[in-house]
Amino acid sequence: MPEQKEAKLSLSQLVWIATGQVVGAGVVTIVGSALAVTGYSAWFAYSAAVLMGFLRILLQMFFFSALVVPGGVYGMVTRTCGKQFGGLMTISSLINWVARGTAVLSVGNYLAAMFPSQNRVVMALVVWGFLTIANLYGVDVMAKIQSFATPCLLVCLFVFSALCTFHVQPGYMDFTGPDMFLNGLSGWLSAVVLLNYSTNGHSLISNFAPRAKDPKKNIPLAMIITTGIIFCLYTAVGFASGAVLPLEVTANGTLTDTARYLLPTFLYYVFMFGGPIFALLTTMNSGIMNSAMPVLAGVKEGWLPAFLAKQNKHGAYWVSILIIFVVGAVPVCTGMSVSQITNTCLILQGFQNVLILVAGAIFPSKY
Repeated sequence: MPEQKEAKLSLSQLVWIATGQVVGAGVVTIVGSALAVTGYSAWFAYSAAVLMGFLRILLQMFFFSALVVPGGVYGMVTRTCGKQFGGLMTISSLINWVARGTAVLSVGNYLAAMFPSQNRVVMALVVWGFLTIANLYGVDVMAKIQSFATPCLLVCLFVFSALCTFHVQPGYMDFTGPDMFLNGLSGWLSAVVLLNYSTNGHSLISNFAPRAKDPKKNIPLAMIITTGIIFCLYTAVGFASGAVLPLEVTANGTLTDTARYLLPTFLYYVFMFGGPIFALLTTMNSGIMNSAMPVLAGVKEGWLPAFLAKQNKHGAYWVSILIIFVVGAVPVCTGMSVSQITNTCLILQGFQNVLILVAGAIFPSKY
C-alpha cells in the first residue's frame, strides 16, 4: 500500500512516539553515574543537560519547519551538504541498526532479574518479536502502542519520584553541603555532558515527517513539547535518585536500588514494569522504524538494493523490519555485551552528528 494512503500521525501521536523514543532505561540507570561525579546536584545537572540537548536540536527544528524530506536527518544532510553524502549517511545508518540490540539485551537482563527461573534469551526475543510483528502492521499500530505505553511510563516515573519527596534524607537540599557539588564546577559540568547523551533522541521524530499531519508545524512542535516533558521528568527522576538513600549507596547505582528499598515487593514489580521495562519497550517499538527510515531514503535514491524498501499491504517495509529484527536478536543470542554495541554505535553517531550540525549551519544560507 502506498505511503500516502496511510493514516497521518496526529500531534499527540508524534509526541508519544518522540517521548517514548527519548526516555529509555538509561533514565533509571545513568543518574547514578552523575551522582558519583557531582553528588546531590545531579538533578540540577539533568535539568541543564535537557536544555543543552534542546539547543543541539534547535537547528533541526528550524529545518523541518521549512522542509518536509524523506529519511529525517538523511534528507536534511543530503539537501544541504549535497547528495554525495547520502551514501555515507545510508551506510552508517545501516550499520547503526545494531543499536537495536542494546535495548533487546537490556530488556532481557531486566526480565531475568525479575524472573530468574526463566530463560533470559527467550524472554527478550518474545518481547522483541511482539514489537516486530506490531511494526509489520504499519506505523499506525506502532503509534497506538506508543500512545498507551508512554503515558504509563510517565505516570509510573512521576508517581515514584513524588513518593521519594516524602522520604528525603536530611541535608539533601543543602546547597552549601559537601555532597552537593561533590567535585566542584568541573564535576557538575562532567555530569551535564554525561546526562546529555539521553536528552535528544526525540529529534528522530523528524523521520516521520512525510507521515505526519501538517508536518512543518507538528514535527517542531512535537520536539518542543517532548523537551518540556523530559525536562520535568528528568529533573524529577534526578531528584528522586539521590533523595532517599546515602550518596555512598546511590553513586554509580540505579533508581531501582531506591525502589527496592522504598517499595513493598508487589509495588516494586509494578515499578520495574512501568519504569525500566516500559522505557525499553517504547524505545524498541519506535526505534524499529526510526532505524529504518534513513536507510530507506538512501535505498530510494539508489545507494542500496531496492528490495530493502519493499512494502506489505499495511505499508510496512517488511524486508527492512525483518532484517532489523535479526540484527537486534543477534547480540542477545550470541552473548555480546551492551558496551561492545554502544562503543560501535557512539562512533557512528558522532560522525552523523557532525554532518547534522554542518547541515543545520548551512541551511539558512542555502534556503
